[in-house]
Amino acid sequence: MSKLLTIIDTMLALLAGLLPGAMGAAVSLAYEKGLTWSDRFLQFTIGTIVSYFARGVIVALFDLHTFVVDGIVFTAGMIAFRATPRFASAVIDALVSLPALVRDRFFGGSK
Repeated sequence: MSKLLTIIDTMLALLAGLLPGAMGAAVSLAYEKGLTWSDRFLQFTIGTIVSYFARGVIVALFDLHTFVVDGIVFTAGMIAFRATPRFASAVIDALVSLPALVRDRFFGGSK
């Protein structure tokens, strides 16, 4: 019974940490038009995850009230949601150009 209570407590703590960022991403989701369901899910997930880690950084660096941290994390969730398409595009462009960079670096470039 003690392990079950520990697991439930851990899950509630995780949800409490994810909630402000998830709400921020959800607000951005409500205003975004023309997205497929998979795009919406991906952007919502990334917004939530980024804001969760932003919370850890903010708490580690600054001694702020929980309400202020939640507000910052909410905003981070909104920004991360909006930045996902540009970030994904930049990552794809970098990965596509990687073979040419490796070839140029190790084999003296293209001729």
